[in-house]
Amino acid sequence: MSETRASRSFDDVVEQLREAIYSGRIRPGQRLPVERQLSEELGVGRPTLREALRALEAVGLIEVRPGKGGGSYAAAPPASTVGEALAAVVNLRGASLEDLAEYRLDFESENAAWAARRANADDIAELRALVSEAKAAAGDPETLAAVVEVDVRWHEALARATKNRLRIGIALGIHEAVLRRHRAATRPHTVELVPTVPGDMAAITQAVADGDAEAARRLMRAHLESWNRRGLGDIGMTEAVEHAQ
Repeated sequence: MSETRASRSFDDVVEQLREAIYSGRIRPGQRLPVERQLSEELGVGRPTLREALRALEAVGLIEVRPGKGGGSYAAAPPASTVGEALAAVVNLRGASLEDLAEYRLDFESENAAWAARRANADDIAELRALVSEAKAAAGDPETLAAVVEVDVRWHEALARATKNRLRIGIALGIHEAVLRRHRAATRPHTVELVPTVPGDMAAITQAVADGDAEAARRLMRAHLESWNRRGLGDIGMTEAVEHAQ
């Protein structure tokens, strides 16, 4: 019985502190009260509190600083947190690559549209640099496989250009899952699909640079739908998503 109560108290403490950080009631960089005060406020013992703080530190929500002026400080939730959780769903919870492809169709298209609305000069320069890198890789049979990894980085740069931390985090999770599966397999008969990627990247990047959200959305959707259709007809949806982005 006591173990059950302790477990419930631990979960309650984690949830209360996490909600306070996410809601902004505890701001990034703000020092938490000392253990005695915090344990009294939350109504739990210090061992339970310490366990909860360690759990929050492990996921990047709490930073423990040593020395004079040290203690527990709230940290800004890292963008990768959402992505890591999504990657776990894809890799460990049974979500199929078909599920991933279906989700990306709308998600990536909206990323392109939001990037067209919000990208600044630095964002556009980064996207164009990646397009150039992809074109160079596609022009050499020895580096053709690198196009997919450049494409992943381009999708992440596009997400960053949306200025939406949730979209950035989700993009990191999606692309890590896709890239992991790409690296785990080599299928020579997919090589003929790869050279079309840089042209699609260039067209979408230009729409973003022009601030044309509708064109960016339409081009991204057409890009993903084309890969999915070709995958179904030639090598199956699963392999197409693993290699095609």
